[in-house]
Amino acid sequence: MKLYKYMLASLLLSCLFHYVVIMALGRIPFREPGKQFHEEEQTPIRPTVQVIDFRDLTQRSNRLPDDRNRPQDDPSLADATREAGAELIRKVLEKEQLLEPPPLPKLRFAGIAPAVLAPKLPDSAPPEPEATAPRPKIVELDFKDLPPERQARPSDLSPKLDRLDVTDLKLPSLLPHGPLTSSQGGEYSVAARQGNVPKFRVPTLGEADVAIPEGTGSQLDQPVPFLATTSPMQTERFMPGDLESGLIELSQPFDAFVNVDVLVHNDALRGGGYFKISITPKLESDSLRDIPKDTLLIIDHSLSISNDKFKQFQSAVIEALAYLNPKDRFNVVAFNDRPQPLFESFAPALAQPVQEGQQFVRKLRRGGMTDVFGSIAPFVQASNGEMSRPLNIFLLSDGQSTVNIYQADDFLRRMVGINPGNVSIYPFSVGSEANRELLDFLGYLNRGYNYHVAELANFRAQLVDYIATHSSLIINDLKYMAAGDVGKELYPKAIPHLYRRETLLIFGRFGPLDDELVLTLSGRDASGARRDLVFRRRYRDCLPAGPELPQQWAGQKILHLLAERTLIVEPQARVQLQREIRRVAAEHNVFVPY
Repeated sequence: MKLYKYMLASLLLSCLFHYVVIMALGRIPFREPGKQFHEEEQTPIRPTVQVIDFRDLTQRSNRLPDDRNRPQDDPSLADATREAGAELIRKVLEKEQLLEPPPLPKLRFAGIAPAVLAPKLPDSAPPEPEATAPRPKIVELDFKDLPPERQARPSDLSPKLDRLDVTDLKLPSLLPHGPLTSSQGGEYSVAARQGNVPKFRVPTLGEADVAIPEGTGSQLDQPVPFLATTSPMQTERFMPGDLESGLIELSQPFDAFVNVDVLVHNDALRGGGYFKISITPKLESDSLRDIPKDTLLIIDHSLSISNDKFKQFQSAVIEALAYLNPKDRFNVVAFNDRPQPLFESFAPALAQPVQEGQQFVRKLRRGGMTDVFGSIAPFVQASNGEMSRPLNIFLLSDGQSTVNIYQADDFLRRMVGINPGNVSIYPFSVGSEANRELLDFLGYLNRGYNYHVAELANFRAQLVDYIATHSSLIINDLKYMAAGDVGKELYPKAIPHLYRRETLLIFGRFGPLDDELVLTLSGRDASGARRDLVFRRRYRDCLPAGPELPQQWAGQKILHLLAERTLIVEPQARVQLQREIRRVAAEHNVFVPY
């Protein structure tokens, strides 16, 4: 009996144990070895590759003001801000005792000064200090003391520095010599200067290389070479007759007015690498005068423009007109199926003409069909009649013609063909309805750029910001050249003019054997004189760039190749360019929608 009970208990325990084991094994997934190996082969681990639209790679970054913090959008807030700022400045000036005008100086006649050509004799007494303008005082405005409305507005800030106030009145002023005034009053001696001004004559060829003052006798036997700096690195000797005949043009360096920075990304697989050149005007560029230019704003007011978009066009132009350089001229053209200019010719950007332009834009109403080419081509072809005076055309349109429809390539070839060379076109577009292909290359092929924004709310700010930051032009018709084979891979090939508040970018690629970048830039200043810059930098001495630089270079090259394909008619050449575009895009993971 006991044996029977023992066997029954053992059987029950064994069944319970196996039941628990089977239930546990049922929860564990098992696969056949062959099937498991096959699935692992079908799902290998691959690196993630980001493909970027080349239009995003070539998009210029603009400083867009924050619309939410712009006091000028609310007139009452703007008035309050101006009053608070004026009161704060008045208190600072009053504290520094700068509101009281300085006493006028007294003058006394000190006789006749020595003749100009008289021999210099030793002075019996130390010379009197030269009269100079009042020594400047720096007025500091602490940012934290400004009203909240003023702090919200965009502004350039400088770090607070410890300053040393020197009270010695004999120190010269930092200001240029001007009227005889003094912060402490005083008395100055004035005298009349006598003497003959030396006259110069132009020698004959072979006599001397430079004009020599008459009456200097034996100096004619010692000719002085006439040297003119053609670049910061070399000089060239020539005869005065060459200069008068126009064979030689003097040039001046502008190295001191700009910073040239280079970032480098090394290519570990192929050798060599990529670089980005940034050309930024410095504070010293303020000594360069503004180059007068003309601005033409062309507004599409046809029915193809939505009502909301047209209101943005109007508000953008009305505000942008207030930021024109007073030295410039302007005109406004409204178009649908035909153009309607405000003035017969360009008007000075003064208060009265600007107000007329703003009133003209306010009265515009939507209507009619759209002829983009016929509405802007006459103004491009006619230009302003002055090749040394740049003309900037800002086109506000979606680029969609409803009459006289051209194929995009034909449209662009015609426009490039009628451009006399001093016209830059800047299309401004917004939204997905815009003809991006046409507008992108309309700007690129005419020394401009298409500024496209996706959101309608940002359109006005972008146009106003561009007009404001590009009102001061300092170097016109800027060109560049690089030594060696690296020059073949520099993009863009044509760069815009140099504005005081803009950074120009050039992207390039160098080979494994390349060691040094040598870049030459050349343009003209406000007087029409030639300005040159020569820049040298070894690649290994440059700061490193981020991993996005190869794609940025590829985007610029693709943009150039697409523009080149647009201008070519021969089918075989277009096919070759298309192959090169696809190769560069595939190599750098760039998406090309055109």
